[in-house]
Amino acid sequence: MPASVNCPGCRSRRSLAGVGPLPWLLAAVVLLVGCKEAVYTQLPERHANEVLVALLGAGIDADKRSAEDDMFGIWVSRGDLAQAIEVLDSQGLPARTYASMGEIFNRQELIASPTAERVRLIYGLEQQLADTLSAIDGVLDSRVHLAIPPDDPLERNSRPASASVFLKHRADMDMEVVVPPVKDLVVRSVDGLAGDRVAVTLFPARSISRSTGRAPQGRVLGARVSESDVLRLQLALMLPWIIVAILLGLLLYAVRIRMLVTEFLQQRKARESWPEAAAAGPDDDLDHLGEPVSGEERHER
Repeated sequence: MPASVNCPGCRSRRSLAGVGPLPWLLAAVVLLVGCKEAVYTQLPERHANEVLVALLGAGIDADKRSAEDDMFGIWVSRGDLAQAIEVLDSQGLPARTYASMGEIFNRQELIASPTAERVRLIYGLEQQLADTLSAIDGVLDSRVHLAIPPDDPLERNSRPASASVFLKHRADMDMEVVVPPVKDLVVRSVDGLAGDRVAVTLFPARSISRSTGRAPQGRVLGARVSESDVLRLQLALMLPWIIVAILLGLLLYAVRIRMLVTEFLQQRKARESWPEAAAAGPDDDLDHLGEPVSGEERHER
């Protein structure tokens, strides 16, 4: 008889082997369902909050996580990544960050040419105007392009300055009423710019219907999944229990069959022994009658 093994490693392996595949399957399903990916990682806290509010308002489960250098990231489920990007793009989020004059002229250069200083000045004006226009209600993104020719007193036929303004706005808002104020703002911000030399172009963002833009969702083990996947996940979770029930039923059925076969064999063996007993019965009686009887036995009879 082999000696029993009592090492802790063997007992731990036997205990893990006896757990069965169901807990591991449940853990794998939870990990797969709960896996999240980053939509944006390096965002200022204000922009991260705006993105988070937009996603939660669209019915997308999102998390804000801290990153390096006081930045934040927005994380969503892997199945919601495409929907989250589409929602943020339709709302112009995250908001564009515009450079300030201080950042533009903060470069330390020993010798700065007049052309470089002029380009910096024009770029700074464009950034400042775009930042101001982005604060208008309904504007999702704004850009300003200035065409300011150099001031050359020797040139007779100098070209006039011009400006082009791009505004991406919400689709549910009529932004035609803001065109005159926008032109006036740009004209008063750029020296020598006439009102008829300012063009304002409006582009509505693509709208997403909340009723059809997102697939219905359900929950499995506390995790949010698509409604089309709920039934499949439930079947996957129930499959091990169904297999265990079938195996248990087969085991009980096999034990019952074995008991019936054993009982049948015992009854058959008993039937085969009855003729032998019946055949041996008369001879034993005759032999008993032929034996001599003592006096005591005769007296008892």
